[in-house]
Amino acid sequence: MPKRVPKKIRTRVLNGLKSRDVIELMEALEGVRLSFKHLYYYEHSGLIVPSIRKARGRGVPKLYSIEDFIVLRWLVSLQKRGISVRRFRDVVGFLREKMPEVLRKPQSWVLITDGYSVKFFDRVSYKALDVLRDTGQYLFVFPVGKMIEESEQAIKDFSLKE
Repeated sequence: MPKRVPKKIRTRVLNGLKSRDVIELMEALEGVRLSFKHLYYYEHSGLIVPSIRKARGRGVPKLYSIEDFIVLRWLVSLQKRGISVRRFRDVVGFLREKMPEVLRKPQSWVLITDGYSVKFFDRVSYKALDVLRDTGQYLFVFPVGKMIEESEQAIKDFSLKE
């Protein structure tokens, strides 16, 4: 069962999530203790970039949007199921270039992977899109909309707790 999200994070979410907030939320929702070192690596390798505010010297923290957090959550979820960071980079690059609507409005999309390939399925239009190919393994399904709802609810709960 996920932990409750502290109120201070829920309150700040409209202005952006600080690195510490992202790490606490990730632990509460995914059960994974993400280190600042990993977050720094993801940012500097271009995987997860704080879209509200990048770091600007001492005392000015970087701020992540909910969408940034969700992409990071996808990364952690996929890593837990065998998708490498390199493959995740391909997925995010594909989404940013060819399917930005998945990142802007993910409610109807389902992410499907077998640990090697990644597909997106739109439950509304019944479109299936292959991001990575060549597989023969069982598939895992990640309901992206559900992850969004869980993330948003956890953030709200986090704000109310404090």
